[in-house]
Amino acid sequence: AFIVTPWASVKLLKSAVGNGHKAKPVSRLDQLYKKVMGQLLGGKIRFLLFGLLIGVLFLMACSLVYFKVVKVKMLPFDNKQEFQVLIDYPTTTPLKQNSEWSKELASQLIKNKHVEAVQVFSAEPAPYSFSGMVKHTFLRQADYMSDLQVVLTDKDHRQLTSHQIIESLRPVIRDFGQQKNAMTKVLEIPPGPPVVATLLAEVYGPDEKSRNQVVADLSKIFSEEPSVVDLDTSLRLGRPRLLYQYNQLIGGTLGSNASEVVQLGQLLFAENTLMSLSNVSVPEDIDVVLSVAQSARSSQDPFQSLFVSSYETGSVEIAKALDPPVQEDSVVLNRKNLKPVAYVMSELSGAEEAPVYGILKIAPHIKVPLQTAEVPWNTLQPVVKWDGEWFITYEVFRDLGGAFAVVMVLIYILVLGWFRSFEVPLVIMAPIPISLIGILPGHAAIGCFFTATSMIGFIAGAGIIVRNSIILVDFIEQQLSTGMPLQEAVISAGVLRFRPMLLTAAAVVVGSSVMLSDPIFQGLAVSLIFGEVAATTLSRFAVPVLYYWLIGNRRMKMLREDTQSEGPLI
Repeated sequence: AFIVTPWASVKLLKSAVGNGHKAKPVSRLDQLYKKVMGQLLGGKIRFLLFGLLIGVLFLMACSLVYFKVVKVKMLPFDNKQEFQVLIDYPTTTPLKQNSEWSKELASQLIKNKHVEAVQVFSAEPAPYSFSGMVKHTFLRQADYMSDLQVVLTDKDHRQLTSHQIIESLRPVIRDFGQQKNAMTKVLEIPPGPPVVATLLAEVYGPDEKSRNQVVADLSKIFSEEPSVVDLDTSLRLGRPRLLYQYNQLIGGTLGSNASEVVQLGQLLFAENTLMSLSNVSVPEDIDVVLSVAQSARSSQDPFQSLFVSSYETGSVEIAKALDPPVQEDSVVLNRKNLKPVAYVMSELSGAEEAPVYGILKIAPHIKVPLQTAEVPWNTLQPVVKWDGEWFITYEVFRDLGGAFAVVMVLIYILVLGWFRSFEVPLVIMAPIPISLIGILPGHAAIGCFFTATSMIGFIAGAGIIVRNSIILVDFIEQQLSTGMPLQEAVISAGVLRFRPMLLTAAAVVVGSSVMLSDPIFQGLAVSLIFGEVAATTLSRFAVPVLYYWLIGNRRMKMLREDTQSEGPLI
């Protein structure tokens, strides 16, 4: 920039040289600026009223978050071309019934004009993405489980986003689940890091009984919140099992071998693949499977007429060496960081779909301690830790806030080293929070969430804002060094330096506008555009006024003393 720009100016702008310096007419905008600045610099009461106005505008902008006109979320919903529906029927549902019911739901979904295809996967997981891996959908292989892969029409051929279509289909899916007494969940591909569930509560406690009680209480509280959907817990039982206990006494008397009985039981209930038949006309191999007839396996006495060899009696009927079957529930035990844990999982739907708003409504009703940042180390008493999307949101905004604080300190140190004043950097950095006066109303006007990318835009815009402020202050001090009166130098800097500041802001606005249509980076664009416009407009007044009233006289005296001590240039 310091090499090419001067060279290009000399080569390309020759026609502007040698015509003499003509006085440029003062624009009406500059005349208005001089008039307003003259009023602000004319008395401290007006300066205080101006500061009060800026403070009121700042509080009004921040109140948009408090009153939920601007909502906070980790990342907005993306516009995808597919989503997934998980169905858990009653655990005793056979595979055939599962398949028929799933096709019934698929036929209802396909009636929507935005649904292009529905593929049903019964008793096997649908092809899963990174999000599905985090949600453990690859483990869904039970006969009563079904996955529906729903493909939407191309997003260029529809006006609704995928999230809006999914919200319109939720009642159909919910009603189907209630009719079949099934647990249904809608998995929307997230735009950012995937989580097990949007609103996820981890329950820790000293024993299983206390954890289960807290989970039951949380489930009741969650269910009473209208925005909570797809409510589930980790205490849901799996398919019950019949346990055939081998009787060591009777089996030993008959001379049977326990390991042979176990192997025969595995052969009875397992599917044993003998070979695969390949065919170029089909995409997958066809397995040849050996199994006992289903009628025998599902009978009341599946071990009847099955024998194992015995050294004492020649052969032993297995049924005689087994105790009567006992039905047992299938319970999943969860651990995290070597600690037993139970989960309450849900999604959010409606006007407030960010987890922070759901937690604010639910938390006051929870009687046990709550925390977010770290896994509880002391579990002698029940503790609930918030996880899911809220944990990622908390971490991201906490880390970005910490990074922004470090950036502010570094900017202060750099400006301090250049101007050799502890006060000048404060004047230069004052417009940074002023940018929120534009950023938050900008989000409200566009109708988008304040997201992590919005925070990044706020931090990135701080550098541009500081650059404009440095231009103003540096020009003020250059003119003060030449002996210009303080008030005239302050007003002159605002007039003469406004054009480069305006061009910088315009470049940011034009460059960022291409991101406005992107659902993920829309927050970044809004923060850069509206923050830059507000900061450029207000800093043109705020920086000169603050400089004049807070440090102007001291800086003018110091600069002129430095100029005199240096002496005339030779």
